[in-house]
Amino acid sequence: MRSRIALLLIAVLGLAGLNAGCGSKYELPTERRGIRSVPTDQSYQMIATWHGLDGIQDLLLTQGSGTQLFLLFNHGGSGLSQRGEVKDYFLSRPTPGGHTMEGGLFNPVALAAGGDGTGGISNRVYVLDRGDTLLAKTAYFACDTCVGRRYITNLARYWRVREYPLPGVDPGPVDTFSTFTDTTLAYVNGIAADDEGSLYVSGVADVLTAATDPRLRNRGFAFRIYKYRRGPRYPGVLPNDRTMPGAGWHRDTTWYHNDGTGIGYIRDARGMVWNNVLPKALYVADFGNSSGQKLSDTDTTGFFRYEQDGDGVALAGPQNISADARGYIYITDNGNRRVLRYSPGGSYVQRVDIEPNDQGATLLAPVSAAASDSIVYVADRGRGEVVRYKRRK
Repeated sequence: MRSRIALLLIAVLGLAGLNAGCGSKYELPTERRGIRSVPTDQSYQMIATWHGLDGIQDLLLTQGSGTQLFLLFNHGGSGLSQRGEVKDYFLSRPTPGGHTMEGGLFNPVALAAGGDGTGGISNRVYVLDRGDTLLAKTAYFACDTCVGRRYITNLARYWRVREYPLPGVDPGPVDTFSTFTDTTLAYVNGIAADDEGSLYVSGVADVLTAATDPRLRNRGFAFRIYKYRRGPRYPGVLPNDRTMPGAGWHRDTTWYHNDGTGIGYIRDARGMVWNNVLPKALYVADFGNSSGQKLSDTDTTGFFRYEQDGDGVALAGPQNISADARGYIYITDNGNRRVLRYSPGGSYVQRVDIEPNDQGATLLAPVSAAASDSIVYVADRGRGEVVRYKRRK
């Protein structure tokens, strides 16, 4: 009798243990609790998608201490109404921080961060406002059958650079806010600012070229990048610059990049960035030549191009270029709907957007990217989103 009871107890206990095993979790020796383990392959993980950002056009992430994120919106349209705005955002959530760039933004298209020219400190945000050429010009006709010429009659509607202090920076006197335009540039695409306070603007220039008759000049258009410095071109001489009416800036005529297909030349440069990692230089997204370029500050040496990824797939109409604090370059390859990361020296490193957004969708129309050391923000104008990625350690 006792043996039968013992066998029954063993059977009951064994069945209980089997049931517990089916519904319980046994910790394995290699399992980690609390912190989720991720692969250490240095790839990028999608960590958040910010929805409802219709009209997103550009991103700016300031580098160094006190990093700040700015989003530029351009909703399009026509007429005299304001088409966009610039707002600062919290780094980790899609919430505006409360600072909005004001002062007459009409058709904003690009952002840059740089110094104010007083000591190499990055304490300014610059907004490139494309304006509206049709609204800025008026056509004049000498006779009923003549072809009329258009003249700039409303500078408030022409393209313009506007300068703002970073939120939290003492703006000083009101007259430290500056703005300028240059009537020799008919259309603008991109802007960059160095830590010394100089600005670089890309676009289409109205140029004069030599004709067959040396006494004549032909007027035409060419892609150019121009450099602008603070103050008058010739100290003490007024007016400062007839092509930049009312401006406290002047164009540095000793520095520019011209239209062309060779290294060091550009064809429809879009986004630009000044890379502060030595040797310091200007980097551009060369849309027309389907490449990214490093351009020397002297116009003579240091040029090279980013033209393809690690598999030999060529860039296709890159829209924007940015740099992080370590000097790594991020190219928004709009034609291939991707964002690529390169070393400062020109070698391909990796693709950023290897994971889809939080709804399983890939990038549709990426227009800009901004990066810190490990975080990358990508603006997808096609979906009205900003996607955040983090590089795995």
